[in-house]
Amino acid sequence: MTDLQTPADVRTLVSAFYDGIEADPLLGPYFADVDGAAHRERMVGFWCSVVFQSGEYRGRPFAPHARLAGLTREHFARWVARFRATVRARFEGPRADLAVARAEQIAGVFQVKLGLWAVEN
Repeated sequence: MTDLQTPADVRTLVSAFYDGIEADPLLGPYFADVDGAAHRERMVGFWCSVVFQSGEYRGRPFAPHARLAGLTREHFARWVARFRATVRARFEGPRADLAVARAEQIAGVFQVKLGLWAVEN
């Protein structure tokens, strides 16, 4: 396996992550009314910005999630596990590790902001 090296690799990762997500009983309902193609393109830009520091993503990723009703820690755990497994099945190296670490960080921050997880002192 190789590391994430190109935007095409990120596209492969994003496509693999979202393939079949609608069938996931926990995450799927949140994608029922989402334009999958547009969402994937936005996520390719987001993850290219994370992995390659491309700056192509312009947005505020928390805002759309804040509007989703009923999110729990279990949702975030499933999302992270799915993302981690998708990365690990296809890529290895520093950029792959960075993508996983950032996904974990994002999930943690979103949970804190949503009041699902208290910050420990």
